Amino acid sequence: MNARGPAGRHADVLVDAAASVKGTSGTRTGGVSLLLALGVGKGDVVAVTGAGGKTTLVFRLAEEARAAGLRVLVTTTTHMGTLPPAVTGPVVMEADGAAEAALEEALARAGRATLLGRAVRPDKIEGVRAERVDALARLAEVVLVEADGARGRSLKVPAPHEPVVPRSTTLLVAVAALDILGQPLRDEHVHRLELVLAATGKAAGDRVDEEILAAVLRYPGGYLSRVPVGARSAVFLNKAEDEVAAGAAGRVARLLLPAYDRVVAGSARGGRAWVWP
Repeated sequence: MNARGPAGRHADVLVDAAASVKGTSGTRTGGVSLLLALGVGKGDVVAVTGAGGKTTLVFRLAEEARAAGLRVLVTTTTHMGTLPPAVTGPVVMEADGAAEAALEEALARAGRATLLGRAVRPDKIEGVRAERVDALARLAEVVLVEADGARGRSLKVPAPHEPVVPRSTTLLVAVAALDILGQPLRDEHVHRLELVLAATGKAAGDRVDEEILAAVLRYPGGYLSRVPVGARSAVFLNKAEDEVAAGAAGRVARLLLPAYDRVVAGSARGGRAWVWP
């Protein structure tokens, strides 16, 4: 197994998909493991960024990693909404004190835990500092970090202070949702609209096509510039639930490779996945 840290280029993949079929849309995996599709393995610290399904993806990966017998720590360096215990597993609040001991106990007992900072509203919880993730990552075998915010939009270019990526990150995943295709470039669909317009050279109201989606994700001042030295990079194109969406994802993937190491399309909620290359 690879040790955690930027020197390890690839972590060992620990979950097998039930089947994989090579096709024009990439490699389609059945019985689907997004953990496998994204290449997440023991020793990885995964920073999930972008827009359009980060929280769902983080907890899907956590569930799969736990099913593979791995100790899993979920956290955020931004904010997270309140979720039921069935989703989060045991929750440790940094504000309560003695977080490290509480995490060790939860991981030993349940094999998973979610670390958060403090409640700022009944429905919103602040995360922890990136340096805190670095210090506590050794407690788990897989660490999943929601490292960005997008206010429920489907596409985003990060501001200069975003995302908040721990230095221990071994894989950065940029998320975008395919339901953005055909939608106008407006605030209700896009987060940081002015940055998206600047990155693409488009005007507000222009319809998002595959080239615009790819241009946002490969923008030199965007997520590619946030990948820590030595870490891997991937794109997850969410809400790909049929062959038509997979075809669009494949065309986008060809525009994103080899800038990113891997492109995966599928649904964070379940179902098939397609992987490029």
